[in-house]
Parts: sequence; C-alpha cells; structure tokens
Amino acid sequence: MSDDDNPMHSGHKPPACERRPGELVWKVRKDHFTWTCELKFHGQSYGWEAQIFRETDFTIGRRFILREGALAWAAAERQHIEKGEE
Repeated sequence: MSDDDNPMHSGHKPPACERRPGELVWKVRKDHFTWTCELKFHGQSYGWEAQIFRETDFTIGRRFILREGALAWAAAERQHIEKGEE
C-alpha cells in the first residue's frame, strides 16, 4: 500500500528532532576537523552520557552511572583522537 492509498497518511512529515547541546567537556582540532565531547545528564535512573562529535556529526557515545566515569572515558577518547587513533 502506498502512502497515497493510506487513509492515515496526512502528507505531512513530523518535525525533525532538535539536538539539545550538552555540557562541553573538550574541543580538539586535529587534521582539519574539530572534535568535541559533550556530557548530558538524563536523570537519576539513566545517568550520564558522553557524546563525541566530529564537526557536527555524532561519532560515538557511552552511558555511565556516574559523571566521573563519563569524564574518564572522555579523557581517554581525547588521547586517542590526539594521537590519530580515532
């Protein structure tokens, strides 16, 4: 069944999700790219998420119960990027 045949289809797409920026942890310029790491807190039950971006593209993220774990992982990832091991 195509979208035209579907009576539930209104022809409108839902709005794209807007990215909520997190707390900037670090920013590195390497090989003509800017890498950034942000921390986001998702509440007591979910914990902290560290997200790494190359320019504005999400590259990798990990969730941690404690902020300290997220910061330690972010520091290790920064070392990998600075050494060219991304």
